[in-house]
Amino acid sequence: MKVGAGYTRLLVNDWKACFLFYKDLLEFEVVVGNETDEYAEFKAGDMRLSLSRRQEIAQLIHNADKPPFAECQDTVVLIFTVHDLEEEYQQLRHKGVQFTAPPMNNPYYGIKTAYLRDPDRTLIGLYEFLT
Repeated sequence: MKVGAGYTRLLVNDWKACFLFYKDLLEFEVVVGNETDEYAEFKAGDMRLSLSRRQEIAQLIHNADKPPFAECQDTVVLIFTVHDLEEEYQQLRHKGVQFTAPPMNNPYYGIKTAYLRDPDRTLIGLYEFLT
């Protein structure tokens, strides 16, 4: 199979909160959509991140009768690399973003990491490469 560049799409319940989180708190550039639409795309570094309403996609694929959540461990994490993790961590905390733990070094992989969640509880990892 030959594929081209794609994007990651999150299926969200709280559309407005998630849209504003990625736009205002993470400061991703909006390429398509606004806070009242049911679809949006953001430029996130070299990738595209899109948001769709979870219920709309569930209806499209004939899956709307299933529960939207299950009590379990995370099954997906969005990873974004940053130049200065401590600076990003402080700026996001100043905006009210809560992290799962303070930034930590992971010398095995040569990275420094911090994790947070968006309003729909999607796990997000911020990684800085250690030199």
